[in-house]
Amino acid sequence: MSLIQPDTPTAVARVFRRRAGSFTEHAAVFQAASERMLERLSVMKLEPKAILDLGCRDGFQALALAKRFPDARIEGVDFHVGEPVAAISSGVQKSTKSWWKPWLRVAPPDLISADPHQLPLESAQFDLVISNLLLPWCAEPQRVFDEVVRVLKPQGAFLFTSAGPDTLQEYRRAWETIDTYEHSFGLVDMHDIGDALLAAGLSAPVLDRELISVDYPDIAALQAELRAVGAGNLAVGRRKGLMNKRVMMRLDMAAKPTGERFKTTLELVHGHGWKGDLPAGKQTDEGYTISLDSFTTALRK
Repeated sequence: MSLIQPDTPTAVARVFRRRAGSFTEHAAVFQAASERMLERLSVMKLEPKAILDLGCRDGFQALALAKRFPDARIEGVDFHVGEPVAAISSGVQKSTKSWWKPWLRVAPPDLISADPHQLPLESAQFDLVISNLLLPWCAEPQRVFDEVVRVLKPQGAFLFTSAGPDTLQEYRRAWETIDTYEHSFGLVDMHDIGDALLAAGLSAPVLDRELISVDYPDIAALQAELRAVGAGNLAVGRRKGLMNKRVMMRLDMAAKPTGERFKTTLELVHGHGWKGDLPAGKQTDEGYTISLDSFTTALRK
């Protein structure tokens, strides 16, 4: 499915672990994508009692879900959930709750580090699975969708975002003037995602995309952010080793020859579907629906 295959789950977990301390400071794009996705929950009119945040990273989205659904049980899973992390139990790392604010008066989510392709969770226990920008790091998205369907209750909902092939197109074009290595990974087309959702058994999936222009002082700032969130140097076929100053100077000139700021695209793919028969009152469709593209919006750092 992926244009460029990301590395193995073990390698992704290792990178996430190294970048756990820098993710929060550089998570603006993740937070903006999450906010756009959570806005759609109001339209779906859900009242979930159990929620899985798949790709929870440092727990920022789990916190937003706990505020929105204070009576719900919330769990989070990611390749690595971010610091602080306590002892390992049964091969699964469990985070401490020290980041939780008691004055919220809601139960803290249980965040665990595990492979999203093989969730250490019982079947049919969640009313809602929500996933924000996890799929680009998943070598086998179909297996992830299969696991989502397994842990959902009948008529449970799956709501997610991903990154499409137009993501970082300006960055890739700049690199094409330097070498022939791969410099992005895991960017899956909407139609492939739709096919995979149907194959997993989700009913009436709906997909649409939003093109977002993200503005950086220069290409080095973009690269620093990619490294900080664990999105650097994870493609199969990537360039090995450190880049020297000469390569970086050539890359910077290719990216903005006239000295302007560097802008690149995030193709944000939105999607949702239901397990099994749709809840009463929901419209049913054969296959999946592709909505019209959203207008391009700007997201400035």
